[in-house]
Amino acid sequence: MIYDAIIIGGGPSGLICANEFQKNSINYLLLEKNDSVGKKLLITGGKRCNITNNLNITEFIDSLTLKHKRFLFKSLNLFGPKNIISYFENLGLTLKLENNFKYFPSTNKSASVLEALLKNIDEKNIKVNQEVLNIEWINNIYTIKTNTFQFNAKRVIIATGSKSYPSTGSNGDGIKLTKRFNLLYDAFTPAETSVYSSYVTKELSDLQGVSLLETTLKIKNTKLKTTGALGFTHFGLSGPAVFHLSESIYLESLKNNRTISFNLTSKSEKELYSIFAHSQNVYILKVLERLTIKRIAKKILELLKVPNKKLIELSKKDISRIISMLVNFEVEVDRVETVEKAFVNRGGIKTSELNPTSFEVKKQPGLFLVGETVDLHGPIGGFNITIALSSGYSAANYVINQIKNQ
Repeated sequence: MIYDAIIIGGGPSGLICANEFQKNSINYLLLEKNDSVGKKLLITGGKRCNITNNLNITEFIDSLTLKHKRFLFKSLNLFGPKNIISYFENLGLTLKLENNFKYFPSTNKSASVLEALLKNIDEKNIKVNQEVLNIEWINNIYTIKTNTFQFNAKRVIIATGSKSYPSTGSNGDGIKLTKRFNLLYDAFTPAETSVYSSYVTKELSDLQGVSLLETTLKIKNTKLKTTGALGFTHFGLSGPAVFHLSESIYLESLKNNRTISFNLTSKSEKELYSIFAHSQNVYILKVLERLTIKRIAKKILELLKVPNKKLIELSKKDISRIISMLVNFEVEVDRVETVEKAFVNRGGIKTSELNPTSFEVKKQPGLFLVGETVDLHGPIGGFNITIALSSGYSAANYVINQIKNQ
């Protein structure tokens, strides 16, 4: 049998393709290497699955750090956050909005998302324990060889994911399977993850568990920065600000640039000098406790070896050092979390190889790449599943229209 389309990978992007094909009576097959589909989906978002967010298309795209983020404009306009919410409601799954930003299933269970995506799919169209070993294109037909069988199709949609959490089956197969087609790609590297620092573990161990709710995190000697929450951990630093800048921290570390900095107070340097000038008869620790977290205030004096005296008794040099640490606290990073344990990966097949409307390879008709297989990713907050669903939906509907117009 020659299928109209074969989907490789049973994650969100592969499953939404299957839903669209099923709904439109397309002759398709979904191949999954694991013994069941959606394994990575089940653990995402602390097993709650943050499906999407409430940003409009412009805000969504502007939130991405990708240089090529405008590539997503067409697919998101076809199938963006609002469409995703309606889609799941039509599948019988209501979503709830948290913190006026993130959408989760009302059940608080990732399993509910997977159940919704499987609800209308004929189980005969999914074949599990099928690890794809090779894809060949002969006489306009794709031959897909697995560990147990061989399948033929007019089109192939690769939705195999990145290298994040390979125990779920996500190990970067897409790049390996498309090598014969000579597609440009970037190797998968960690993104949206924590960083390790021996300086934090040794010198700042008593700050473990302390969090700054709003700080600006920067990479030294660059213009790279982000704003958000940051927390001290038993291994280094974590939190949204660290996650968001981690892919850049990793890339800079390859150049041996491992110093990051962040502010410990919301006050500017100018404001701090004014506050200090008007607090001459107040003990420095008391002043610092008004400006930052108490444990951090105490730590600043300890690191700088400054005694807890009244400000009037401190030297101008010590005051300058204290203010400098408040506005620009530096930490040396040893390494970023591994690509396998990172929440998200940077890298994948370059978007320059794909048509932004269909996700079809420009120089290889009938070959589509969707989801995390492509060099498209965003911060934590529903961005990545939205991209996966949007790209899968776009590819599937392009194929459907193609078949109907034959």
